[in-house]
Amino acid sequence: MNWIYYLAIFWIACMLIIISVRFFNSRKCKNAEKATLKQWLVFMLGAPFVILFLPFIPVGNFFNKRYLKRKEKKEEEKKNNFKASIGLRPEENYLCFSRMGGAGVIKCGDCGYQERIISFVHGDMSCDIGRQCPHCYAFAVEHNESQEYHKFGDSEQDFICPKCGSVIRKKEEPILKGNDKPLFCPKCHSARLHYHMIYIT
Repeated sequence: MNWIYYLAIFWIACMLIIISVRFFNSRKCKNAEKATLKQWLVFMLGAPFVILFLPFIPVGNFFNKRYLKRKEKKEEEKKNNFKASIGLRPEENYLCFSRMGGAGVIKCGDCGYQERIISFVHGDMSCDIGRQCPHCYAFAVEHNESQEYHKFGDSEQDFICPKCGSVIRKKEEPILKGNDKPLFCPKCHSARLHYHMIYIT
Protein backbone atom coordinates (compact mmCIF):
# COMPACT_ATOMS: atom_id res chain seq x y z
CA MET A 1 0.00 0.00 0.00
CA ASN A 2 1.34 3.40 -0.94
CA TRP A 3 0.76 6.67 0.91
CA ILE A 4 -2.47 7.44 -0.99
CA TYR A 5 -4.19 4.43 0.57
CA TYR A 6 -3.01 5.43 4.02
CA LEU A 7 -4.29 8.96 3.44
CA ALA A 8 -7.66 7.63 2.28
CA ILE A 9 -7.96 5.39 5.36
CA PHE A 10 -7.05 8.31 7.60
CA TRP A 11 -9.62 10.55 5.90
CA ILE A 12 -12.36 7.90 6.24
CA ALA A 13 -11.49 7.45 9.93
CA CYS A 14 -11.77 11.23 10.44
CA MET A 15 -15.14 11.26 8.70
CA LEU A 16 -16.41 8.46 10.95
CA ILE A 17 -15.25 10.39 14.03
CA ILE A 18 -16.95 13.59 12.82
CA ILE A 19 -20.21 11.80 11.95
CA SER A 20 -20.21 10.01 15.31
CA VAL A 21 -19.64 13.25 17.21
CA ARG A 22 -22.35 15.07 15.26
CA PHE A 23 -24.79 12.17 15.74
CA PHE A 24 -24.03 12.03 19.48
CA ASN A 25 -24.56 15.79 19.83
CA SER A 26 -27.84 15.69 17.91
CA ARG A 27 -29.11 12.84 20.13
CA LYS A 28 -28.00 14.61 23.29
CA CYS A 29 -29.34 18.04 22.29
CA LYS A 30 -32.58 17.49 20.44
CA ASN A 31 -33.05 21.22 19.87
CA ALA A 32 -29.62 21.56 18.25
CA GLU A 33 -29.59 22.96 14.72
CA LYS A 34 -28.75 20.60 11.90
CA ALA A 35 -25.50 21.17 10.09
CA THR A 36 -25.81 22.77 6.67
CA LEU A 37 -24.11 21.47 3.54
CA LYS A 38 -21.49 24.20 3.82
CA GLN A 39 -20.70 23.19 7.41
CA TRP A 40 -20.39 19.55 6.40
CA LEU A 41 -17.97 20.47 3.63
CA VAL A 42 -15.87 22.50 6.08
CA PHE A 43 -15.85 19.58 8.51
CA MET A 44 -14.94 17.06 5.80
CA LEU A 45 -12.12 19.13 4.33
CA GLY A 46 -10.75 20.76 7.45
CA ALA A 47 -11.14 18.15 10.18
CA PRO A 48 -8.55 15.67 8.82
CA PHE A 49 -5.90 18.41 8.82
CA VAL A 50 -6.87 19.45 12.35
CA ILE A 51 -6.72 15.86 13.60
CA LEU A 52 -3.44 15.33 11.77
CA PHE A 53 -1.80 18.25 13.60
CA LEU A 54 -3.35 17.52 17.02
CA PRO A 55 -0.29 15.57 18.27
CA PHE A 56 1.90 18.58 17.55
CA ILE A 57 -0.12 20.85 19.88
CA PRO A 58 1.13 19.37 23.18
CA VAL A 59 4.65 19.19 21.74
CA GLY A 60 4.52 22.88 20.80
CA ASN A 61 3.00 23.73 24.16
CA PHE A 62 5.82 21.84 25.93
CA PHE A 63 8.56 23.74 24.08
CA ASN A 64 6.71 27.04 24.51
CA LYS A 65 6.56 26.52 28.29
CA ARG A 66 10.26 25.68 28.37
CA TYR A 67 11.05 28.81 26.35
CA LEU A 68 8.95 31.01 28.67
CA LYS A 69 10.59 29.47 31.76
CA ARG A 70 14.07 30.07 30.35
CA LYS A 71 13.14 33.66 29.42
CA GLU A 72 11.68 34.29 32.88
CA LYS A 73 14.77 32.75 34.50
CA LYS A 74 17.08 35.00 32.44
CA GLU A 75 15.05 38.10 33.31
CA GLU A 76 15.08 37.14 36.99
CA GLU A 77 18.83 36.52 36.85
CA LYS A 78 19.40 39.87 35.14
CA LYS A 79 17.25 41.61 37.75
CA ASN A 80 19.09 39.89 40.61
CA ASN A 81 22.48 40.80 39.10
CA PHE A 82 21.40 44.43 38.91
CA LYS A 83 20.22 44.32 42.53
CA ALA A 84 23.56 42.81 43.56
CA SER A 85 25.39 45.61 41.74
CA ILE A 86 23.64 48.20 43.94
CA GLY A 87 24.10 46.19 47.14
CA LEU A 88 20.67 44.56 47.46
CA ARG A 89 19.72 40.93 48.02
CA PRO A 90 17.43 39.14 45.50
CA GLU A 91 14.41 39.37 47.81
CA GLU A 92 14.86 43.13 48.33
CA ASN A 93 13.41 45.81 46.05
CA TYR A 94 14.69 49.27 45.24
CA LEU A 95 12.73 52.51 45.07
CA CYS A 96 12.36 54.75 42.02
CA PHE A 97 10.24 57.81 41.32
CA SER A 98 8.03 56.03 38.77
CA ARG A 99 6.84 53.59 41.46
CA MET A 100 6.09 56.23 44.07
CA GLY A 101 3.48 58.95 44.15
CA GLY A 102 2.71 62.12 46.03
CA ALA A 103 4.96 63.40 48.79
CA GLY A 104 6.34 61.59 51.80
CA VAL A 105 9.36 60.61 53.85
CA ILE A 106 12.22 58.50 52.58
CA LYS A 107 14.29 56.56 55.11
CA CYS A 108 17.55 54.67 54.67
CA GLY A 109 17.55 51.11 56.03
CA ASP A 110 21.33 51.18 56.60
CA CYS A 111 22.19 54.51 58.21
CA GLY A 112 18.71 55.70 59.26
CA TYR A 113 18.86 58.95 57.24
CA GLN A 114 15.42 60.53 56.73
CA GLU A 115 14.23 63.26 54.39
CA ARG A 116 10.90 64.61 53.17
CA ILE A 117 10.74 64.33 49.38
CA ILE A 118 8.30 64.90 46.54
CA SER A 119 7.84 62.15 43.98
CA PHE A 120 5.08 63.69 41.89
CA VAL A 121 2.33 66.14 42.83
CA HIS A 122 0.22 68.23 40.50
CA GLY A 123 -2.15 71.14 40.57
CA ASP A 124 -4.48 72.50 37.89
CA MET A 125 -1.84 73.75 35.46
CA SER A 126 1.48 72.74 37.01
CA CYS A 127 3.29 69.88 38.68
CA ASP A 128 6.26 69.23 40.94
CA ILE A 129 8.46 66.30 39.87
CA GLY A 130 10.94 64.62 42.19
CA ARG A 131 14.55 64.34 41.00
CA GLN A 132 17.77 62.92 42.41
CA CYS A 133 21.18 64.13 41.37
CA PRO A 134 23.23 61.27 39.83
CA HIS A 135 26.44 62.67 41.32
CA CYS A 136 25.79 63.83 44.90
CA TYR A 137 22.44 61.98 45.32
CA ALA A 138 20.73 65.08 46.66
CA PHE A 139 16.96 65.18 46.25
CA ALA A 140 15.45 68.14 44.42
CA VAL A 141 12.14 69.21 42.91
CA GLU A 142 11.54 70.28 39.35
CA HIS A 143 8.59 72.62 38.86
CA ASN A 144 6.87 72.27 35.51
CA GLU A 145 4.18 74.50 34.03
CA SER A 146 1.82 72.88 31.53
CA GLN A 147 -0.77 74.36 29.22
CA GLU A 148 -3.03 71.32 29.47
CA TYR A 149 -3.96 69.17 32.46
CA HIS A 150 -1.36 66.46 33.08
CA LYS A 151 0.54 67.30 29.91
CA PHE A 152 4.18 68.35 30.08
CA GLY A 153 5.56 70.79 27.59
CA ASP A 154 9.08 70.93 26.18
CA SER A 155 11.85 73.08 27.57
CA GLU A 156 15.26 74.03 26.22
CA GLN A 157 16.76 74.29 29.69
CA ASP A 158 18.43 71.50 31.65
CA PHE A 159 17.54 70.88 35.26
CA ILE A 160 20.50 71.75 37.47
CA CYS A 161 21.15 70.19 40.88
CA PRO A 162 20.86 73.00 43.45
CA LYS A 163 23.50 71.38 45.67
CA CYS A 164 26.42 70.49 43.35
CA GLY A 165 25.37 72.14 40.08
CA SER A 166 25.29 68.91 38.04
CA VAL A 167 22.87 68.45 35.16
CA ILE A 168 20.20 65.96 36.12
CA ARG A 169 18.45 65.54 32.74
CA LYS A 170 16.84 67.38 29.85
CA LYS A 171 13.34 68.54 30.60
CA GLU A 172 12.27 67.41 27.15
CA GLU A 173 12.09 63.83 28.45
CA PRO A 174 8.40 63.22 29.32
CA ILE A 175 7.76 62.29 32.92
CA LEU A 176 5.00 60.00 31.59
CA LYS A 177 7.68 57.59 30.34
CA GLY A 178 8.66 56.98 33.96
CA ASN A 179 12.09 56.71 35.51
CA ASP A 180 13.11 53.28 36.78
CA LYS A 181 16.54 54.34 38.00
CA PRO A 182 16.98 53.34 41.66
CA LEU A 183 17.16 55.99 44.35
CA PHE A 184 20.10 56.14 46.76
CA CYS A 185 20.60 57.52 50.24
CA PRO A 186 22.22 60.99 50.06
CA LYS A 187 24.30 60.18 53.17
CA CYS A 188 25.63 56.61 52.74
CA HIS A 189 24.62 56.01 49.08
CA SER A 190 22.70 52.83 49.98
CA ALA A 191 19.81 51.66 47.80
CA ARG A 192 18.06 50.09 50.79
CA LEU A 193 15.46 52.84 51.10
CA HIS A 194 11.89 52.83 52.42
CA TYR A 195 9.19 55.32 51.45
CA HIS A 196 6.26 56.42 53.58
CA MET A 197 3.75 58.45 51.57
CA ILE A 198 2.11 61.32 53.45
CA TYR A 199 -0.23 62.61 50.76
CA ILE A 200 -0.97 62.14 47.09
CA THR A 201 -2.68 64.30 44.47
